[in-house]
Amino acid sequence: MATKLRVDNSVADDETTDSSVTTPTTRVADRPGAGTLRTISSQVKAKKEAQTAIDEAVLQARQDGCSWVQIATALGVSPQGARQKYLARIPA
Repeated sequence: MATKLRVDNSVADDETTDSSVTTPTTRVADRPGAGTLRTISSQVKAKKEAQTAIDEAVLQARQDGCSWVQIATALGVSPQGARQKYLARIPA
């Protein structure tokens, strides 16, 4: 009996392979969870881009004269937390 091999989206006979072994070849897009993994990767990229935009906005807010209390309120964190996270990122 010939082994069935998956070739792209079709099935082909392979008469040179041991008939007792079936070797499925699965494309990455066909693997379980592939779409979910692409979503995770995409969201991580979006998160990094969002963090960069937030960093730039905090810097601009400080340059515009906003207090750490105002910035912290906008970020939804404590003033101490905002200062600790962003103060080192702001050039003197």
